[in-house]
Formats: sequence, structure tokens, C-alpha cells
Amino acid sequence: MLIQVEHVQGYLTNFLVEPFVPHPQETEYYININSVREGDYILFYHEGGVDVGDVDAKASKLLIGPSEPFPSLSTVKKELLSHVPEKAQDVLLDFIVRLYSVYVDLQFTYLEINPLVVIPTQVFPL
Repeated sequence: MLIQVEHVQGYLTNFLVEPFVPHPQETEYYININSVREGDYILFYHEGGVDVGDVDAKASKLLIGPSEPFPSLSTVKKELLSHVPEKAQDVLLDFIVRLYSVYVDLQFTYLEINPLVVIPTQVFPL
């Protein structure tokens, strides 16, 4: 498929198709993991989607230093998930721990998912 955006023209040959996941707005979250000199920041905000706004100013942040072990699960839950309904906290906690593990193992420097949807015991990165 030939497409043109402003002055750039080219062929689209790869498409990403994801399943439709009907969900209410209040099940959308935002997560970002990024590397800085001091370590890795995990930013989490209890609202996600198109109108998330300035997450740097609004998100809960957890810094994981380069020589420090991963914080305890209770610390992660307290620091990042305090505004999340209790029924979604455990599944989100498990997802965040696994996501961070992948982030480190694959040597990412930046990762962002918006929205991250939780219905009721499943996580869908959309």
C-alpha cells in the first residue's frame, strides 16, 4: 500500500493487528520504564489513554539503582499502586515485576505502554 505523509512517500508492508478488548475507561493505566544515570525509573499512573497528559508530573515513580536489588513487592505496591483498586493490584504487581525483568534482560533503555488495561485478572498492553 503506497502512502504519503507530508513530503515522505513509501510503501506500508507490515501491519500490527491487535484484538479488540472492550473495557471501561477506569481500567486503563499508564506505565513507563526508562534508564537514567542513577538507575531505572518505573513510572506508573492510575489513568491511561489518549488524555493521560503530563505523566512526568503526575505519575508515581520508583527508582531502582544499578547496584540495588529489586525492591520488595510491598514497596512496589505502596509506591506505585496506591491509587489502583485493590482487586487489580496483585495482577498489576505481577505484570510490573515481569515487565521490568524483560526490560533488564533485553537491555531496554525506554519502554512505555499506554493504555495498559486490567480486566479483572488479566493485563492487556494495548
